[in-house]
Amino acid sequence: MSDALTADSAPNFFNALSEGVIVVRSGRVVRINAAAGRFLEVQPEQVVGTPLIAVLRDHRLEGVFLTGETVELETRGRVLRASATPECLLLYDLTETRRAQESARELLAVLSHELRTPATTIRATLEALRYPLEEAQRERFLGRAEAETERLVRLLNDLTVDVRPPKLRSLALRETVSRALALVQDTFLEHRVRLECDVPPFTVLADSDKLLQVLINLLENAAIHGPDEKTIFLKAEMQSSWVRVSVRDEGKPLPEAAIERLFEPHSRGRRVKAKGTGLGLYIVRSIAQRWGGEAWGRPLEAGNEFGFSVPLR
Repeated sequence: MSDALTADSAPNFFNALSEGVIVVRSGRVVRINAAAGRFLEVQPEQVVGTPLIAVLRDHRLEGVFLTGETVELETRGRVLRASATPECLLLYDLTETRRAQESARELLAVLSHELRTPATTIRATLEALRYPLEEAQRERFLGRAEAETERLVRLLNDLTVDVRPPKLRSLALRETVSRALALVQDTFLEHRVRLECDVPPFTVLADSDKLLQVLINLLENAAIHGPDEKTIFLKAEMQSSWVRVSVRDEGKPLPEAAIERLFEPHSRGRRVKAKGTGLGLYIVRSIAQRWGGEAWGRPLEAGNEFGFSVPLR
């Protein structure tokens, strides 16, 4: 009875393993469990007796079995760690683990990008307060630092554009534009760019912090990645029940395919004047989509335009 139970249980235990196991003798598969079949997209009962390479269909995996090394690789849409014993090839599925790690890195990168502006503003304000200032000027600096400190706390609570839905409320677009321009003033001065602004008194429905972040990202991108000593054009116009906000520089027009790639995470232009995370436009599109809008980029005859849509109140 004991022997029968062991014999019946062994196949079930073998197939219940989460690791993929392939038993090989004389270069042929003599046994393969369900997990390995799933990883390699084969039917275990159909490949017994087949040459190992015909089952693996990947010379990297065959090399692991032949050399005994441990290798992490991507195959069939999975990330596998492969190791070997003299008669077994062992496969561990790391796909979800690597995805979780990538999501964590993405979260930290987005958070770092969003925190940069308020942190920089607070530092600059503290540096300015070291010097003698008129009372009105001191109060203005303190007010700006306090506002950015509050925004910093909200960003830390929010963590990223994808964690919580935006808190939409009625906002005067011009007021948010004014805040954004005050925060990018140093960047404009550094690159000696001018601004032409055409923003009517629209009232929009948006998350105030996120709308501010979108405007900062677009304006900074135009100043940093566009040509120095030129003009940046900021424009808002109504289209149906939406306001379309665009920022245009006077740089060399980019290929349309290259512009679309700039909206991908960690994507940066080939010629940039400053180091960055490559997340600015990715964040812009993520935020705009969260309130139901869109974000775009397009080349013009003279320059490039990036923009987003936000609903009217």
